[in-house]
Amino acid sequence: MAGMQPIHSSATAAITAKVALFDADLPRFAVRSILAGVYLTLGTAFAVVAGNAVEVLAPGLGGVVFALLFGLGLFSIVVLDSELVTGNMMSMSYGVVARLVSVPKALWLLVVCTVFNLVGALLVGLALGQAAKFSGLTPDHLLGVLTAGKLAKGPPLVEAILANFVVNMGVLAALRTPDITAKFFSIVPLIAIFVGLGLEHVVANFSLFSLALFSVPSVLSAPAVALNWSVVWLGNLIGGGLLIGGVYAWLAGGEAARVSGNPSPGTAPARDPR
Repeated sequence: MAGMQPIHSSATAAITAKVALFDADLPRFAVRSILAGVYLTLGTAFAVVAGNAVEVLAPGLGGVVFALLFGLGLFSIVVLDSELVTGNMMSMSYGVVARLVSVPKALWLLVVCTVFNLVGALLVGLALGQAAKFSGLTPDHLLGVLTAGKLAKGPPLVEAILANFVVNMGVLAALRTPDITAKFFSIVPLIAIFVGLGLEHVVANFSLFSLALFSVPSVLSAPAVALNWSVVWLGNLIGGGLLIGGVYAWLAGGEAARVSGNPSPGTAPARDPR
């Protein structure tokens, strides 16, 4: 397709740059990770406010509006070049399968990114907790309803796998094009799928729960929050990491093998038909 870059070359360049930054300048990598948490939480906050306003006027539609607007935060992360752990799950899995990064380094990068994404979410939650739109909220506000609904579930492993599978469909599509409009339409509608289906994304939950912590803390329970974040992180790693990053790296290896005439790793050599 015209204007679209090959997945393997786009992914390889992005992963190489990401790992180089992590190795050479950890403080700047950390700040980019904080910014990702900030951007996603600001987008989440806007979606919550707009969704709650619609819910008051048209009960039942607030969640739909929230889903449609939520992707603005992720779009900001992509175009402003910050570091989101759920996208990095795809990148690091691709890098491990393509032998661009070792497993220990990939896992350490994900841990660091996770911690600083949470820091960014908490900073925005704290700031907005002092703002008029988020002061004095009650549990029946859309923020409280969404948060309580997530924490009332059992361990949402399957929902987390599906969520980051969908998220990284958008991230991978956006990676292939330099055009900002194309990135928008690659990301925002796809993100609405996972949000509208009530699936579980760990940094989205960082954002939602951080907003709730400083605005409607009565809906939170520390054990439930810890369980949610732990299970969702693992599920996101499977869905966006192994099932998108790992699979696409394997597919790229097969394509490279066909071009070069050499079998990809794990592929048996062709038999001589004579």
